[in-house]
Amino acid sequence: MLRINLEWASAEVEDGGLTVPLESKPPKDWKQSFERTVTLLGDGEWGSVRLKKGVVEVSDVAPGAEDKLRHHLEAVVAQANAAQEREEAPPQTEEAEGEEAESEGPDAEMTARFRAFAREEQG
Repeated sequence: MLRINLEWASAEVEDGGLTVPLESKPPKDWKQSFERTVTLLGDGEWGSVRLKKGVVEVSDVAPGAEDKLRHHLEAVVAQANAAQEREEAPPQTEEAEGEEAESEGPDAEMTARFRAFAREEQG
């Protein structure tokens, strides 16, 4: 079964918008499942959630919402994965080491928190 995962190590917040790439390119039907799940779950304490060119984009992310948003996005991805009926193995990818945020302020702090999720998953 094809499993798509969020690449938290590459997460970044800029101007209050979060971007999290997917570890591998999703098939078209996976994207449809993702979008349908986003619609069903609705928005949380943040703005719109969309998938564009293999990157999950979330607008209007506020400090303090990192954990809730992480769980929300993980649930959306898990549901999109569950909707797939393919039996092919996922491609093996190496998670890129996240670069430390070069700027300071709320965006840099949230970027660091989102990237820390990758370390939690590894260890």
